[in-house]
Amino acid sequence: MNLKRSFCVMLIMSLFVFLVGCSFESNKSLDFDEHQNSNYYLSQADNSTGSIKVNWQLLAIRALIKENKFSQANALLANLPLNLNAEQQKEKLLSEGEIAVKKRKKFDLNQFTLDNLTNSQLYRYYAIKLGLDINNKDINAQAHDYLKLEKYVSETEKRQLLINTWNFFRKLKSDKLGKILVDENETVLRGWVDLAYTYQNNSNKHVSQDDDTPETIAAKSENQKQLLNQAINSWATQYPHHPANEIISILTGGKTLSVDANAKNVALLLPLNGPSRIFGETIRQGYINAINLFPQEPQQNVIVLDTTSAPMDTLIQQAQEQHVELIVGPLLKNEVTKIKELAPTIPVLALNKVDSMASSANKMCFFALSPEDEAKDAAGHIYSQNKVKPLLLVPQTDLGRRVAQSFAMEWSQLSTNNSQAYVQYFGNTTTLSANMNHNIGITLAGNPILNDEVSSEGMLSTGFDAIYIYSSYDELTLIKPMLDMGANKTIGNSSAVTLYSSSKSHVANASNDFNYDMNKTEYADIPMVINQMDKVNTNMPSNIQKDYSLIRLYAMGIDAWRLANRFNQLSSYQPNFLDGMTGKLSTTDQCEVTRTLSWQQYIYGDAKSDSKSE
Repeated sequence: MNLKRSFCVMLIMSLFVFLVGCSFESNKSLDFDEHQNSNYYLSQADNSTGSIKVNWQLLAIRALIKENKFSQANALLANLPLNLNAEQQKEKLLSEGEIAVKKRKKFDLNQFTLDNLTNSQLYRYYAIKLGLDINNKDINAQAHDYLKLEKYVSETEKRQLLINTWNFFRKLKSDKLGKILVDENETVLRGWVDLAYTYQNNSNKHVSQDDDTPETIAAKSENQKQLLNQAINSWATQYPHHPANEIISILTGGKTLSVDANAKNVALLLPLNGPSRIFGETIRQGYINAINLFPQEPQQNVIVLDTTSAPMDTLIQQAQEQHVELIVGPLLKNEVTKIKELAPTIPVLALNKVDSMASSANKMCFFALSPEDEAKDAAGHIYSQNKVKPLLLVPQTDLGRRVAQSFAMEWSQLSTNNSQAYVQYFGNTTTLSANMNHNIGITLAGNPILNDEVSSEGMLSTGFDAIYIYSSYDELTLIKPMLDMGANKTIGNSSAVTLYSSSKSHVANASNDFNYDMNKTEYADIPMVINQMDKVNTNMPSNIQKDYSLIRLYAMGIDAWRLANRFNQLSSYQPNFLDGMTGKLSTTDQCEVTRTLSWQQYIYGDAKSDSKSE
């Protein structure tokens, strides 16, 4: 009898250990690793069964959402079993909420019981709520959401959240700040609002006069900076324990990217043969010539490696054998993706971006002349001119759709008056020419831009006050007269509708007819093209000087050299840390370099500085 009882006890204990082990393994497998991609989780799911398989599928869904692969994520959600346990059900709901936010769809937050959520789940819950409130343009709710997020954020993500919170308050105009409801005991919220007022009232740029010398301009800028520092330090005295004090150096401009102490051994990876040779060679010339423009900065020991000569892993090995401390490049997107996958021990400053900007095992930063970034800059510029309803004209290609989505996403972040961006797609030059020959103009009508698609044709809208055209020079020479034809009047010369164009259509050999047609149209370009600096031109190869597309790549090479000299400091958020040849350069906490461009306006064929240039 005792033997039988002992056997039963042992059996029960074994079963208990097995179940606890399964529960432990199940909970463990729900831990999301930011460094893994969806393929990793999907492969884990394929090699698992039962509840563990479901856990891996749920993590794969999170990764797919992060990678903006919503169709795959939805398909996986739809195929999940119905009998999910409590933790799995919460994970499923959170993923559905995150997709709803990305797709700008409605989502019922009442499905959650907050008492049953962990801190990390509460962070995701309030991130979903913030997204819904952003979509609804509810400024007051957004302000309170950011404070909730701070309560549950992890230490590793806290600094980025503070920066995001500050960017939200900083962009609000005074009338919107005044509508935020602050209770008597909400000291932190009151501090954010007061800080935004302080920053806005003390950071207005000085107005340059015609007789200002460079010394006068520099003195005015320094005086303005000191006034801002004093005002923010006064705020910090009033709010000594406010979380924004952790990023105060960013607000005052006290944290800037100084030059790294020592010269580096650098491997410059570029395509020097094949169809991309002209691009790689132009960047190489700019990179090598940068020392002549900035002799005060450290020299670099540069070795140039041709990415068309060997596989990427071989090139990395060559760099390691030559004791390289930094890789600059590669340039082509597929090569950037490959080097990110290889994750070399040598840090990398890539000259392009990849679809997923998630951090990699090594330190990898990204600097690109991206049309998507230019579209974001255009959204900021157009919004600063108090426009409320922009229409985008972009080519009906994958790039055109990405440009439209990038513009719309930035506009959504900036706009506080429920306005949104609209888009109309156009065909190639053959189609445009055929339509023009048949007297078919372009009507000012467009569809709202969603996160990853354009809404149905039934939502066509009109009444725009700004038109941003992303096109080539040849396309724009057809689009502008077709706009006039469609409106039965000249578009762009009136104050009602302002035309804006991208650097893609700005060329050195524009015809007189083009300059006349584009009268009062504003366009963006890099400072090197806009300013035509004498010092730069004397060092610029003759084959580059009259080709703006090559000048931009040459300027990229120069800026890449300067960034390499500051690489050790690139992984922090710092706005306007460097006046580059390709724009005012800023950095993000994801080690991405972003640019603000210069804006010009055609005045009867002469390119003149726009009084509202950034």
